[in-house]
Amino acid sequence: MRTICSLLFVVGTVAAQSLLHHTFTDGPSGWTVLGQGSVNAAAGVLEFSYEVKPKQFALAVLPAPPEAARLKRIRFRLKTDHDTAVAMLLSEKKPGGGNYTATFWAPAGAWQTIELAPGDFNAADGANHPVDADGKLDLDQLDGIGIIDLAHFFAAQAENPEFPLIVDRSTGAHTLQLADFEMLGSVGQARPPMTIDRFDRGYVEWITMGGVKLQLAASGNPLSTNALEAAYEQTQGHYGILLHRLSHLDLAQAKGLAFDIASKTDATVMVTLELKNGHRFNQTIYPPGDREVFHVKLSFSDFTGDGKLDPAQLKSLALIDVSAAEGGGGQSNTLWIGKVECVTN
Repeated sequence: MRTICSLLFVVGTVAAQSLLHHTFTDGPSGWTVLGQGSVNAAAGVLEFSYEVKPKQFALAVLPAPPEAARLKRIRFRLKTDHDTAVAMLLSEKKPGGGNYTATFWAPAGAWQTIELAPGDFNAADGANHPVDADGKLDLDQLDGIGIIDLAHFFAAQAENPEFPLIVDRSTGAHTLQLADFEMLGSVGQARPPMTIDRFDRGYVEWITMGGVKLQLAASGNPLSTNALEAAYEQTQGHYGILLHRLSHLDLAQAKGLAFDIASKTDATVMVTLELKNGHRFNQTIYPPGDREVFHVKLSFSDFTGDGKLDPAQLKSLALIDVSAAEGGGGQSNTLWIGKVECVTN
């Protein structure tokens, strides 16, 4: 009897942790579209259709339910019809509230489970985003939840001849599918302080604007641990970028950056840190090739840039293979990156 009672208690507790669950068996469950596009629900899947074209965007949106005030995690399954970066948006009530985003990579045609905590969301600081009056995400002030394909923004990205990053400006009709959307009131597994990525969530948190194929590395990768695998061409005048947002992390006490990297060929990789004020700081590393594990530990004081590198104001981390700029390259390469974190010494 005691065992049965205990089981019933556990089942009841787990059920109580689910604040909201959209199975999409009876329709879109309140999801609509902001901009040019449409949503339809069938067979347990919400299908969000839109067109990527200049000066046009589409955002799948859900009015924030009252349960959002107790939100600890958002979990859902997602599939896109092309390789792309996707963002989830949490929008606070206006005036006074801000917008917060979390980004991840979506490989074409693959269902993946995404789980995000409030602490994964960064304040959106673009020119068209409002400034949050209190500077923090207030879940009890949420107005809406949205999902957008970042190809809309990449298509409008201007060319920079001084540093020609590869940008996928593809246009056309696309479809994003969403299933099993849940809002949970239980806390998930927390990462250690100042951890940027341990590649242990089952999906890629880094994004690229184009020219790089991203995926979680297989178990036999050179680092022998959870890692990101990035495959691309080393081509003169064309540089793919790997980008990870940092502004949601408390890095005020950080003194440097550490990670492991391996490369199929000799590479010259520029490590770039951007601050919230737009200033950038760079340091270059030289992975030796032949899939050799290269342990990297960089002091913030050794980065060069404009002004002072204040770790409390870090906005993003980027890795760019610039081998071809120095006369190398002209071949395909793969990088494996593992255990990215800030350090205090």
